Amino acid sequence: MTTMASRAILLALVLLLAACPSREGVTPMLPVAGGNMPSLPPLPAQDAHIEAAALEAAAIAASGSGADALLIARNGHLLLERYWHGTRGATHVDAGAWQGLIDDLLVGALVNDHEPIDTETPQSRAAIVAAAGMPYEAYLARRLWRPIGAADAVLVPDLRAAQADWLRVGEILANDGVYQGEEIVRPGWVARVLERRAAAHAATTAVSLRGLYRLPGADGAVLWVAPALRLVILRTGAAAADDRGDADAAIADYVLRGVTDRPHVPGEPTGMPAPATLVPAH
Repeated sequence: MTTMASRAILLALVLLLAACPSREGVTPMLPVAGGNMPSLPPLPAQDAHIEAAALEAAAIAASGSGADALLIARNGHLLLERYWHGTRGATHVDAGAWQGLIDDLLVGALVNDHEPIDTETPQSRAAIVAAAGMPYEAYLARRLWRPIGAADAVLVPDLRAAQADWLRVGEILANDGVYQGEEIVRPGWVARVLERRAAAHAATTAVSLRGLYRLPGADGAVLWVAPALRLVILRTGAAAADDRGDADAAIADYVLRGVTDRPHVPGEPTGMPAPATLVPAH
């Protein structure tokens, strides 16, 4: 049987299974094997050319807005890691809109693997399966989740993964498809992904840096990526209904204003407020 015929049969099976309801309405949980490696190495803020007060201000803003976690990384190093409400790095969160990022990265991986797939428009999971010639969760594990050292995850039906591992995904986006020296997708692919995904969401009003991308996930989670600065900001957790528009924008604004090696933009605010002034009752 030819490779093309095998893929056609696999695609037909995927579509058939997708059309069949699961027994008793229960969504199957498919395991996604990860590399289960330690988190990004830590680095003091000043060594990453960010004011420590900026990170603290961002943490206070995140806590006040009801965040479950705030993680900030630059140049492959973890600068800040805070958790609230009993969560931790291993606490699973749903992908939400981030599933589209995962699919786009897998399409890029297929291009690297010289597999035929349309790169002009977002591709369905069935199309990724047909091009990969293996189940979606297997290809996800082989080409993305294991190489970045993420913890084991599940598909239910979208990816549900440890919240700290979404920072690893941000690292790929901030480093032109490279994670800790390993190329996940070809150079230039991430720029296309970011432009397309950012165009689907409302632009932020908080910062003036060109090339800053706000990528909302599920239940108030937000991933900020600034490739020019090799900077990633991850916030998880639901924000209050009346705070959802400004809370995550303020977090990004504090961090960016604290970057000491970024060229100043005329008219942009400079300097950081004292963290104590951001605490209620101060």
